[in-house]
Amino acid sequence: MPTHEPKPNVETATTFERELEALLLESFARGMSVQGTFDISTPVADAPDWSVTIEKRASNESSGYEPQFLEE
Repeated sequence: MPTHEPKPNVETATTFERELEALLLESFARGMSVQGTFDISTPVADAPDWSVTIEKRASNESSGYEPQFLEE
């Protein structure tokens, strides 16, 4: 039985990536630990279940921010 793969839509993929990025950044800014593996089950037998892994990594770019520690 052939599986049906939907044709990718660039606009939909871009929207998905933007919304995912916004969700991660907002959650991180609110102090939530966003890294981990998340299993998502769908209630429909013919729909796939998903496993999503989010890993924190160091940025490749320097922010230019140099914190200064106050002396007591």
